[in-house]
Amino acid sequence: MTRVAPGIRRVYLALVLLVAGVYCIVGFYPFKLAPPSSGEQENGAELKPGTGLQFRSPGIAGTLAPPAWLQKVITRSDFKLSLEVRATDREQYGPARIFTVSASPDLRNITVGQHGGSLSVRVRTQRTSLNGTPDYLIKDVFSEPGWRRIEIFVTGKTLEIHVDGDLQVIERLTDQPLDVWDSGYRLALGNELTGDRPWLGEIRKAVVRVGDQSFNYLSPGALHIAKKYSVTTAKMAHFLLFSKLQFNNDTLMDWAINFLGFAPFGWLVGMLRRPGSGILLATLLAAAMSATIETGQLLFLVDRFPSTVDLILNTLGASVGAWIAGNFDLIVSRRPIDK
Repeated sequence: MTRVAPGIRRVYLALVLLVAGVYCIVGFYPFKLAPPSSGEQENGAELKPGTGLQFRSPGIAGTLAPPAWLQKVITRSDFKLSLEVRATDREQYGPARIFTVSASPDLRNITVGQHGGSLSVRVRTQRTSLNGTPDYLIKDVFSEPGWRRIEIFVTGKTLEIHVDGDLQVIERLTDQPLDVWDSGYRLALGNELTGDRPWLGEIRKAVVRVGDQSFNYLSPGALHIAKKYSVTTAKMAHFLLFSKLQFNNDTLMDWAINFLGFAPFGWLVGMLRRPGSGILLATLLAAAMSATIETGQLLFLVDRFPSTVDLILNTLGASVGAWIAGNFDLIVSRRPIDK
């Protein structure tokens, strides 16, 4: 049995603390904090005829059932959205939801949102995750005050995004790109259906066109605006989510990063202990640190989402790293243990 010499041991201990600090920084970046909220609160949405929909405080306006046109969009992959919006706060993150057809912060068909001064558009296709990521991020749309005209067209195999009449994005998609949309999702303006992604501003146009049909969501009766709305712990649903996992390149890359990213931490901890105890200690420390990060994301961060999968992969990565440290001598100065 061997152990690390005292001088080397101090170096590894310092590296363990350094790596743990780096993990915490990455886990909590970009440090957009918000106090935890739950229960019901007053709905700040107000529809004024002739003026539009206003969100002077957090609120939501939406449909009580999935839109009637949704199944037709799924079948034909023909969808056009026209919005005219004005943000009252240039520093809204999440992205803050302006328009969404979704079930939760991580399950959506399409979302138009504000992320700082940028316009964020997420459209689920065969090439994206269930969350519609990676998203299209158009910078400086909300950096200056004023009305913005946003148009999103999906026709056939082409997606276009226009801002104030200028073409910002054009992308060729696969055949029937919207047949992966979910027909059970509802529509909401000014927030996520879970109530935890509010947007502040005004909407004076919100029209969906499918084929030769047009649906104006600012017309009387088109939207339901309750006096109060529920702010749910939507992130907890995401944290416990296993049934909606989707396997694609982005998912596999994220899993690899979470697994391999904690392996160096496990290896460093393993070098400080005997093989058996090193693996146990690395596993417990990694689980505790990852749980702390995920819990912090759950309770306090605006635009980070916790994940059980991340927690498991972080812990497994550290365990494997410690196992490697206990079974392979890699450029390590060791000396016999005194008997």
